[in-house]
Amino acid sequence: MKKSPKARKSDAPYMKCVSRSGPHVKFSDSINNMDGINLMNAFKAVCGIFGVAAVFTGLQAITNPTGFASSFGIPLSHPSPKSPKPSTAQPGPAYPESDPASSYIALLGARQLGTGITLLVLAYQGKWIECATILSIIGVVVAGMDGWYLARSGNLGAGVFHAGPGLGIAALAGAVVWAG
Repeated sequence: MKKSPKARKSDAPYMKCVSRSGPHVKFSDSINNMDGINLMNAFKAVCGIFGVAAVFTGLQAITNPTGFASSFGIPLSHPSPKSPKPSTAQPGPAYPESDPASSYIALLGARQLGTGITLLVLAYQGKWIECATILSIIGVVVAGMDGWYLARSGNLGAGVFHAGPGLGIAALAGAVVWAG
């Protein structure tokens, strides 16, 4: 078995880990505690806030799809009502809005709710690397696409508002995964 290198006095600030094979220096140790900023504690706070926000925005999208779409930045446009036709079909469930766009927003809300609950459960279990993996993907894919479509719809400010923090969260989460 190979012996670990002897630590030098100058390595002391970075000497956080002592393993069975002896003390060693890891770059991730220095990234986890950069001048008093603890990467993992910052990530835990962001993950908790994101998880709770995802639960609440998911519930909003499920219960009020039109309001959610408006607050998101892409209001639903409803076509002008056509002449009413007598319907012989049985009425569907008593949802506040039954048009396809509202139904689709509610389905997206269910996925948002599921994401939030998943993150909160993993955080409760202490599985922070798993949370970071999820948020590094979501931060790029979801926030990036949100920003792109908001900007394409003519709302550049909302696009930057969604994509910017999402990419920041992805960068923080990616650093946690990398430092692992």
